[in-house]
Amino acid sequence: MRQIKQIDIRERNLKNVYEYVLHNSNVSRAKVAKALELSRPSSSSLVDELISIGALFEDGKKEEDGCVGRNPILIKTDFRCFFCIVLFWKATGIEASVVSMCQEWAAEKRVLYSSHFSVLSVSDYGKRSIAIIRALRKELEKNHYYIGTSVMLPGIVDLHRKGILSHPLGINEDMGKRIVSDIENAGEDAIALFNDNAILGFAAMNQLGLQDKNFLYINLSSGIGAAYFMKGQLFGDAGGKLTQFGHCIVCPGGKKCSCGSRGCLEAEIGEITLREKIQSYIGEKNDYALGEGKYFQWVFERKALDGGFFTEIKEKYIHDLSLAICNASTMVFPDLILLGGFFYLWGEDFLKELKKEINRIGFTYIMQDLHLNYRKEREEEIQIACADYLFSRYYHFTSRGIQGIHLG
Repeated sequence: MRQIKQIDIRERNLKNVYEYVLHNSNVSRAKVAKALELSRPSSSSLVDELISIGALFEDGKKEEDGCVGRNPILIKTDFRCFFCIVLFWKATGIEASVVSMCQEWAAEKRVLYSSHFSVLSVSDYGKRSIAIIRALRKELEKNHYYIGTSVMLPGIVDLHRKGILSHPLGINEDMGKRIVSDIENAGEDAIALFNDNAILGFAAMNQLGLQDKNFLYINLSSGIGAAYFMKGQLFGDAGGKLTQFGHCIVCPGGKKCSCGSRGCLEAEIGEITLREKIQSYIGEKNDYALGEGKYFQWVFERKALDGGFFTEIKEKYIHDLSLAICNASTMVFPDLILLGGFFYLWGEDFLKELKKEINRIGFTYIMQDLHLNYRKEREEEIQIACADYLFSRYYHFTSRGIQGIHLG
């Protein structure tokens, strides 16, 4: 059993104070002490330490509580002089953002910079990311403090094998290990790699206030993935080994999947398969970039021109997706399922038909109370969630930062 050290207790208390102030308005030192069951001197000491490192500040306003005596000064979260770099690895390149760590600011204000960077070859994701990090740090560290870099990618981030695996990006196991090695050997610090579905689910939880719910987030992009949250905690962390929803079997012996199995949900209704069906239908190649929703949009635009083709595709999606959802729900029993990514393009009729099919084939006791909704992400919400997950997972108040390279 790991022995609990005094510094661990201090770290936990500092984090608890910071998060309480972040999630509650009109907070004073006295309220912090009472809410967290700390003594007044201990609470005040923790607040002073957080103020000294730029995590909190006293805004000069006084609590109007009608009590006799001096009204206490209110406290707010700060970190306005700190920034995080967010990199989203896509098939088309790397989307880079700089996010302010002042978590009380509105989303539009927190995203300080965004730009797209090309990648010459698949094997260059690691080295290209290091170059981007160094360029952005050189510019921003003149006036701000760097906390770390959060990398989001579609695929598995494997801590134990020290590698990544991404079929949408074309990164196999050997290449994934080399990419991680490139990052580890670059001499940079405070970098973490996360599965995109986990971060998207984390964004939904924060935006919709789902910290007290058990919910499953399902993402439709170039692939199909999911993440499960239990009372604010991400099941299996953000490595992606437990988010491979798209590789559950919905059609035994069906289409060969890039993972090696046959009949995976992703192989049956994923974007690559949809592209093949569209190309077969029109009799020619129609090469849009994967992961941008262009093939899904094409199908929906086709509805008025050829209802038969649209209906065939829709019924396949409803059949296979309902099977996968019923199987997942039987295992994790969620209160809510959110369909994110490009699912919303199907519209409300699709959602109604999907619910009907789930209720028809699923475990009645579980499915009768299951809520199913679309989740349409805003780009800045994703960028901010990626930064905030890095901070919540790896930032240490006692050491004033993030150390090391982290996978998931």
